[in-house]
Amino acid sequence: MRSAKENNFPYKMSTICYFEVDKDGNVSQIPHKNKSDRARLLEVYQRAIDKTITLYAVWPGNWSSDLFIIDDLDAFAKEFDLF
Repeated sequence: MRSAKENNFPYKMSTICYFEVDKDGNVSQIPHKNKSDRARLLEVYQRAIDKTITLYAVWPGNWSSDLFIIDDLDAFAKEFDLF
């Protein structure tokens, strides 16, 4: 797993797949491609800040896909205009 903080992560790239994992291991995909997804992103951001979930993303490449932990929540929020 890689760090989003250390890799100039393209938060808004349309091919990125975000998902959250809660303390019980439940996994949910997070939509982020439309302006209507902002409310959901804000909820996810708050849960991540509160440490009730961990936020991850998959960045697909030509030959493989990389898993990232979204460990710079300020950059995530800034990219999606959450504050």
